[in-house]
Formats: sequence, C-alpha cells, structure tokens
Amino acid sequence: MYLIAGFIGSGKTTFSKKLESETEALRFTKDEWVIKVLGNNPKTDNFAKVDDFLTNLATDVALKCADHGVDVIIDDGFWFKKQRDDVIKRINDIGANVKGYYLRCPRNILEQRTLKRSKQISDNSFEIDKEMFAKYYLSFQEPSPDEGFILIDNY
Repeated sequence: MYLIAGFIGSGKTTFSKKLESETEALRFTKDEWVIKVLGNNPKTDNFAKVDDFLTNLATDVALKCADHGVDVIIDDGFWFKKQRDDVIKRINDIGANVKGYYLRCPRNILEQRTLKRSKQISDNSFEIDKEMFAKYYLSFQEPSPDEGFILIDNY
C-alpha cells in the first residue's frame, strides 16, 4: 500500500496518478469522491462531516482491496500524525507492506498553486480562498523523518 501525504497544492494527485500508471496499483483519491458528492465548495454545509465519512470509506475500501492482494494508493494528504499512525497500524494488521511518500513544498508555492487552481475550478479541485488556505495550513502536521515517509521536495 502506498500512502501519499502532503498539503493542498503539493502535487499529491498528480504524483498518485503517475505512481498508478507505473505500478498498476488501484488509486483512491478521497477528494475526487468528496467532489462527486458535495461539489467544489468546501464551505458547503456538512462538508467536514461528509469529508470525514468519505475519508473513512475510501480507506476501508482500499484496505479491503489490499487485504485481497491488490496494490493500492491512498491519496488522502494524511495531514495528521494520528491519522497516519492509525492507517499504518491497520495496514500492518492485514499484513500488507506500506510505502509512504511525503510531498513537501514551501508554503508560498503551495498557496500560489492553490489560489491559481481555485480560479480555474475543475472536476478534481476545490475552491479555496486565501483565508481558508491559511486556516488549513495551521492544522497541517508535517510527517517527521522517523515516520519513514520518502520525502519528495517541490514536486
């Protein structure tokens, strides 16, 4: 199982799609699920609740696939250490191997990419303004070196 961690605008989904084509692993990009259900505006009522639900659903389905021998990519961001620890424990519990990637970029690049993408909303992106970006950025917990994620700078 491949875990893709990083903040908004770090290139997680682009990287995940490339990894998918190279490995033929089944890719789970939670944001694609959320957008299909709620649309592109994270200010929608119940966004956090539905986002949480779909994160858990995508992870559960991905783990079930892995338990049946399918290579899987979870493109979720994994903003919180507890979330990373919990998923890695669940992966270990089914006896699958974990390979994590952390896509790291400087904040100014992340913000620039996010705001630019928000002006050209697609089927795969959210509308995020500068205020939301700043709020979200404060909650991001960068993976530490001891977590074993492969660091990819400025993807």
